[in-house]
Amino acid sequence: MKKLNFKSIFIPTFSLFIICLIITALLSVTNAATKDKIAENEAQTKSEAMRSICEEAVDFDEIIKDVLYKGKDNSGNTVGYAVSTIANGYGGQIMVMTVIKDDKVIGVEVYYNDDETPGLGKNTSLSFFTDQFKGLPTDENIVVSKDYAGNGQQIDAVTSATISSRAVVAAVNEAVKIYNENTEEGN
Repeated sequence: MKKLNFKSIFIPTFSLFIICLIITALLSVTNAATKDKIAENEAQTKSEAMRSICEEAVDFDEIIKDVLYKGKDNSGNTVGYAVSTIANGYGGQIMVMTVIKDDKVIGVEVYYNDDETPGLGKNTSLSFFTDQFKGLPTDENIVVSKDYAGNGQQIDAVTSATISSRAVVAAVNEAVKIYNENTEEGN
């Protein structure tokens, strides 16, 4: 049996410490180098989601930082309110853009659900699911049809993706709440 001494314990421990220190420093540098680009890409994706739903808007005024935007046409008229919300799905965060005008949902786009299961939860971003929200009034809660208990507006869940579907519904309900509490139209 080999005897343990200071040298046999210290050298591997110190080596492991140095390796961890170097890796941590490299991760820190990588994070610092990519942080701005990641934020820029996220802002662009959010902007594209707003513009794809609210095509009449040429400009969006930020009402609540990173959450609520007022879409305006060339004449400065309000053509809709875009609300960005986040909910937790089956695999992670789901980011949803909801556009509302005249107390009705005019469109929903799931602009980030990369952590959801391909072929299941990721299908919440497809139009067969998101188109169900179009035209729903903002005065009633929205629920997945499985959860319907006699009140609220029903949305059919994506097959085998109820958790992801519920997350999108929760994000849209949160958007409606933000709209109702923070806009003249919603009051």
